[in-house]
Amino acid sequence: MSEYIPNPAPTPRHYLDEQFWEHCAKGVLAFQCCLDCETWRHIPRFMCAHCGSERWAWRESNGRGTVYSWTVCHMPMSPEFESIFPYAVLVVEMEEGVRMTAGLRDLDYNDLRIDMPMEVVFEPLKEGGQLPFFRPRGG
Repeated sequence: MSEYIPNPAPTPRHYLDEQFWEHCAKGVLAFQCCLDCETWRHIPRFMCAHCGSERWAWRESNGRGTVYSWTVCHMPMSPEFESIFPYAVLVVEMEEGVRMTAGLRDLDYNDLRIDMPMEVVFEPLKEGGQLPFFRPRGG
């Protein structure tokens, strides 16, 4: 693998997305958590879908979850991906209760299975920042 991953940098559309990516740039996986009902959420939103509260804070995830689903991409979405396809994109159900989509590392996608324990890892982008990926969690 090269020093940097070929992915283009994320382009946040509002300040909540920016805050999520700022945490990732520091190697921290963080999600919003409602201050009234303690429900975690992802993707970032302005209010809690569980209780309707607008009170929330960022909380650091432990980075662990299990495979909920995945797909294998056989065609590159852009020139940056031409050197790495086919590749798997996972939906991981985090221990905090949210689901997150990210790429796979350290495992052939043919060996994936539902409920496989995973952990987050971060890889640097050429333009700066980091992207989260998931790899199998050791026993």
